[in-house]
Amino acid sequence: MSSRIAELGALISSNTQKIDEYLIANSLPSPSFEENGPVKLNLSAELESARGALLNATAELQALLQTPDDLLRPILNGTSLEAISRYDMARKIPVGGSISFQDLADQCSLYEPDVRRIVRFAIAHHFVFREPRKGFVAHSAASRRLVDTQGARDGLGVMFDDCYQSFGRTIEAIEKYKSQDIDKTGWALAHNGQSLFETFGKHPEKAKRFAGSMAAFNASPLMSHKHMATDFPWETLGNGTVVDLGGSHGELCAALALTAPNLQFIVQELPRTVQSVDRATLPAEVAPRIEFMEHDFFTPQPVVAAVYTFRQIFHNWADANVVKILRSLIPALRSGARVLVHDLILPEPGKLPLMQERQIRYVANVLMGKRHYMLNGEYRAMDMLMLSICNARERDEEDWRQVFTEADSRFKVLRVFTPKGAALGIVDVVWDGEGSNFSAK
Repeated sequence: MSSRIAELGALISSNTQKIDEYLIANSLPSPSFEENGPVKLNLSAELESARGALLNATAELQALLQTPDDLLRPILNGTSLEAISRYDMARKIPVGGSISFQDLADQCSLYEPDVRRIVRFAIAHHFVFREPRKGFVAHSAASRRLVDTQGARDGLGVMFDDCYQSFGRTIEAIEKYKSQDIDKTGWALAHNGQSLFETFGKHPEKAKRFAGSMAAFNASPLMSHKHMATDFPWETLGNGTVVDLGGSHGELCAALALTAPNLQFIVQELPRTVQSVDRATLPAEVAPRIEFMEHDFFTPQPVVAAVYTFRQIFHNWADANVVKILRSLIPALRSGARVLVHDLILPEPGKLPLMQERQIRYVANVLMGKRHYMLNGEYRAMDMLMLSICNARERDEEDWRQVFTEADSRFKVLRVFTPKGAALGIVDVVWDGEGSNFSAK
């Protein structure tokens, strides 16, 4: 019987050969750290599976060949990436060329030995930048992304300018407050007592950057609205009304309207968001069926509807607040009304492959939209992120069922599932309350 390290070695060899042969056969570029290295490999679904197996095997083999003491030593230090983001170093390095450490330090108004160590750490641990000859810095594929992609720059900025300080104060907040309140967090301790929403309200430039990082995050096909549009029988609702609470500028409703031509849609948002809506951005063929309404979802719901949707809303709030939001729906609910939650559904612990477990704990991947090969990953990272910044959390199926039951036993959870190829799951709930049978308005 072969040893585990021998099994892993064989698996690595086999899957590497499969990927290499596919790239050659399809005239695709091979992975490279060079500046013009491919951003994505454009593999088939079968080869993406092989790639995942290869990453899992290499990670496990590396861990097996280290000692327990090695595994207990933290190897990540965010200082390097924080400096790269804050001083916009990537855009100070010429595309297709190089720059000396001294010239880069001068442009950043920093001490040259500090720039040297920052860059060399980034090269060693993140493959960000290259040192083509001693004392000179050039781009790698990763640093070139920071030059070419605003979303990548926004994500790194949010990570290190806004969130990074919060992580180091999360345990302090837990011990100090013992509270689920949104202003009793590591974020609040790092931002002069302000909650995340208060910080963004007072600093529009931070809010804009956060929106940019989320736009990059949501641009992935894994986050597409099509999953909600195709995995619920909208055609059964006739000419009913769908209310999207916290629906931003109507992106979800627009996608649903294209699928369900007989439905009417109401996007409920806070006044400042409603006032910022540009209806010209809505597809012309569905815009007449989409209405915007000022509403705070902590207050009683005024609209009787067929369906109430919440996309990535509840993960911003602790259980007690989610219960309040759900109870605020009750005045408008009629028997048969549906509540659809479009949010992350945590997997059972230990069910994901090793690299997915690692990726889901690495928050920068979440904020920078680095989701091009994962199907259902990055949950744990989001879970830890929400603890630090909002005192909120991601939930598994049991958690979702529990929060609806706590809100009211008349909420009946029908399904909790994650569509194939989606990052966000769907919690499908029906209101089984007293009163007349549901009639959509």
